[in-house]
Amino acid sequence: MRAMLQMDRRGLCAMGLLSLVPTWWAPANAQGHSFADIAEFRAFVMDAYRRRGVDKLAADAGNPARFTITIGEWSSTADVTNLFAYINANPADLAKSVERFVNSTFEAKSGKVGDSNIVAVIRSGEYVKSAAGTGVNLLHEPLGADLAVVYMADNPDSMSPIEAGDVPGRDLASIRRMALDNIGRWLPKVVSDDQLGFGTLYFVEDDTMLSPSLILLDAFWKSIEKRFPGDVLIALPRKDQLFIFDDGNPAVLQQARQLIEATFQDGFNLLSPRLYARRGGKIVAVSPLTKGAPAQ
Repeated sequence: MRAMLQMDRRGLCAMGLLSLVPTWWAPANAQGHSFADIAEFRAFVMDAYRRRGVDKLAADAGNPARFTITIGEWSSTADVTNLFAYINANPADLAKSVERFVNSTFEAKSGKVGDSNIVAVIRSGEYVKSAAGTGVNLLHEPLGADLAVVYMADNPDSMSPIEAGDVPGRDLASIRRMALDNIGRWLPKVVSDDQLGFGTLYFVEDDTMLSPSLILLDAFWKSIEKRFPGDVLIALPRKDQLFIFDDGNPAVLQQARQLIEATFQDGFNLLSPRLYARRGGKIVAVSPLTKGAPAQ
C-alpha cells in the first residue's frame, strides 16, 4: 500500500496573524457546515468518495483522521487532518476543498509523472522521515539546516510525491534541472506584497504551493536583489508562503518569529516553525535567541 501524502492546492488563504498584519489578512466570517470533531468530518469526506463511485472505504479505528481507499487493485491511505484545520478556518471553502481532496486521490492513482509537471518543493526533514515510515521513499535531497528538496508531480489539485521508480532512467541531476526549469516558468506569476511593513510576502499566483520553491531559483534572487541586496532572513511557516526579511535589521527577528507563531495557530498547511537565513548563497537556520548562532 502506498500512503497518499496529499496537499490540496488553493489560493493564498487567510493567515490569522492577529495584530501583526492589516485587517485584510483575517479569515472571512463565512458560514458553513460545522462538525463536532474530526471523525465526523472524516465521515463527511468518505461520503464524498462514495458519491464519486468509490465504495471500498475503511475508517482507521486507531486514528479518527485516517481512512483507506481501495479502487480495484490500488489502495491508499488518506488523512484529513490538514483539510479539517483549513475548513475550520475557512468554512466557506468546504465544498470545493473536499472536491479537490477527492480529485487528488484520482490524480495519485493515475500516477502520471511527466517532464512538464515535475517540480521541486521545500519540506522539512521530518516530512521525509514520516513518509519513509509509511513506505514512501521520497525522491529528495538536503537543502540546508533541517530542510529538504522533495520532488513531486504538480497536478491540478494536488502535489504528489514521486519516487525513483516513477522516473525510470533519470538521474537526480537531470530531474533537478527539469524541476527547476518547470518552476522557473512560473516566475512571471510571482506576486510580492509589502503590507507587513517589516518584510515581504512572495507567492506564485495560481500555484501557491510553489511559493517556497522560489528560494531554489537563482533567477528569483536576481529579481529581488534591489529590494534585498544582501543576506536575508526567510520564513516558511506554510507550504504556500515565502516571507523574506532584511537580515541586517535586528528588530525584524522578533517580528518574524511572532508572524511564524501566529501562522502556526491556524494549524493547516504548516511547513516549518523555524526562521532561516540565506547567507553566502546557502540556507542556514537562525537560532531562536541570537542572530547567526548555530541551529538548536
